[in-house]
Amino acid sequence: MSKYLAARVVLTATLCCAAAGIVTAAPASAGCENKGQYQYCDLPIQPDGTFDRCRIINGQGVRGLPNFRAGELRCYRIDPSQLYPWGEPRYHIDP
Repeated sequence: MSKYLAARVVLTATLCCAAAGIVTAAPASAGCENKGQYQYCDLPIQPDGTFDRCRIINGQGVRGLPNFRAGELRCYRIDPSQLYPWGEPRYHIDP
């Protein structure tokens, strides 16, 4: 299992547990930072200078009620030589 896939599985499990109200820690190899309603977790920097970032939005409310919002996990590659996505940390988050 690749590091990327393994980290994604762990972060997915973290998101599911957070939605259920269970607190878990991020993977030991990831550095995380809260910014507003989002949590950003960066995996280690690769030899080419890129790294994978996962954005986590915790769910809220009770499923079935109007105020319910499902959680979301989105992982993508960051290339520091390009522009960072708007509103995100403009640096690698170290563990």
